[in-house]
Amino acid sequence: MNDYSIDAGRETVFLKPGLSGGVIKIAGVVMMVFDHLHQMFAAQGAPLWFNWIGRPVLPLFLFMCAEGFAHTRSRKWYLFRLFVCFELMSIVSFLLTMLLPNDTIVLMNNVFQTLFVAALYMGLAEMFRRGCGEKRPARAAAALVLAALPVAAGLLILTVPFNGPRWAALLYYQCIPNIFTVEGGFSAVILGLVLYLLRKRRLVQVLVFAAFSLLLLIITLRAGRDPFYGDAQWLMIFAVIPMLLYNGGRGRGNKYFFYIFYPAHIYLLYVIAWFISR
Repeated sequence: MNDYSIDAGRETVFLKPGLSGGVIKIAGVVMMVFDHLHQMFAAQGAPLWFNWIGRPVLPLFLFMCAEGFAHTRSRKWYLFRLFVCFELMSIVSFLLTMLLPNDTIVLMNNVFQTLFVAALYMGLAEMFRRGCGEKRPARAAAALVLAALPVAAGLLILTVPFNGPRWAALLYYQCIPNIFTVEGGFSAVILGLVLYLLRKRRLVQVLVFAAFSLLLLIITLRAGRDPFYGDAQWLMIFAVIPMLLYNGGRGRGNKYFFYIFYPAHIYLLYVIAWFISR
């Protein structure tokens, strides 16, 4: 028997060998810090390989988002939490760049929007599936209509310029959930949805993700760009290692840690970079 057990109070919990969700999240956080160190301090000589370390981070967070959404007790609360964090971070980033402007850094980091939109599509996929399975065409049609809204919002933002006060521009460009202006682009949202739909078929899930990563490498090479110094996003393929090692367990740790640490470390690094650039 490959499983092992631990005594958790009055019951024995059996765990599979491998990495828990908590361990994968911590690994992702460490890699993320390296990536953001390069983003904030590239002008001061932060090495490019810091950026390479960060390439698997977004896929790992999308992977864990798919797992979290599938197992959460309340999907509405899960979505609401991501939405509130997305909106708050948009506003705080706007205010911080107004107070401490830095021409060398574009503070557009907000993975909460990517995770929110991806999780929203996960929920709509379930809504559509159940509508079809229960022979409720109105429910399935409603899922398709709702799925079109983030696409329409993105097209509006990309094609219709806004000429108004800066605070209103913030609401227009950064606070409307859509599929195109999310961190990582629309492909990240699609990737998150695919990871969710294939979560019960781990090998297929990982093979599809690896194929997508290799496709990015092929596109980079055919475009004549350097795969390390021009566009290294294909390095996210190394996320397959923790994906394959994931044992399905949540692991220990505070589930709200990431919600606090993610914006806090970005703003801390930005402020430090601002002081250095003065």
